[in-house]
Amino acid sequence: MDFFEFTSIAGLFVPAGVDPFTALWVTLLISGVLFAVVYVFEAVALWEISGREGFKHRWMSFVPFLNTYYIGVLSEKNRIYNIPAKRFSLVLAILEFICVGLFIFNYVCSGIVFSSGLYVKVTQSDMITGLEYIAGYEASAAIQGTWLAWVFDNFGTYVLNWFNLAYVLFHVFVVISFFQTYASRYYIVYSLFSVFMPVKGILMFVSRKNRANNYRTFVRNQQQARYEMYQQYNRQNGGNPYGYNPYTGQPNRPGSPYDNRPSDGGGDPFEEFANSSSPRTDGGEQSSTQPKSGGDTPPEDPFGDFGK
Repeated sequence: MDFFEFTSIAGLFVPAGVDPFTALWVTLLISGVLFAVVYVFEAVALWEISGREGFKHRWMSFVPFLNTYYIGVLSEKNRIYNIPAKRFSLVLAILEFICVGLFIFNYVCSGIVFSSGLYVKVTQSDMITGLEYIAGYEASAAIQGTWLAWVFDNFGTYVLNWFNLAYVLFHVFVVISFFQTYASRYYIVYSLFSVFMPVKGILMFVSRKNRANNYRTFVRNQQQARYEMYQQYNRQNGGNPYGYNPYTGQPNRPGSPYDNRPSDGGGDPFEEFANSSSPRTDGGEQSSTQPKSGGDTPPEDPFGDFGK
């Protein structure tokens, strides 16, 4: 399917005044060259990965449609909604086979119409400049009512687009599963590029030397490594909460209450409110609010009037 994605890109560089039949075969030619390059990168990547990881049937790496299924086979360490990835890749390979057949049929019919001149231009006016431009083509009156005219006018909209949508959906799942396995750290970026641009084979080639990972295990290992680094940092900084903030693990700001440990002889800041007859241990005078030891006068009862 990357081939037909290349046709969409190549068509943007074909001059507007070129005959539509010439534009069609030039676009297909350029797309074929680009597709062949990317296909070789993908096949080599699958071949190397399957050999290193010990998978059988490596020959599938170079066979069209089968290599699409083989992508899911190589991604067996990760599952899609708890379903093996190779099941999704099998459906994807079937959809790819169907879509390629439909695209070829559509291009053949379009080539017949263009080469025979059985089309008319559909023009529209630019709202700003008022100039007319070619917005597309439709079958001429000479073939209206025939199956060829229906295919030329409607096949892409009512058939190809729906099959292509189903292909894209399964393609997303399979690509994510593959890059979670062999490019766990960058799988989101690689998957996005592979879905929206026909560069999947190149990104697979870049990831071919990476060992297969279960993505959930990879994430747990990353979290464990960060936790061990944090623990090592704490040990190297004394392992106490007074040299760094106990909530963030970062050094304190100047003047932070965690900067200095309280001294042992600092005294009780609430001593003046104490109601104890024991002398102070810091050498200070006894508070005047406390009764002196050995005195004859007991302390006055503040609730004495209510006891009568």
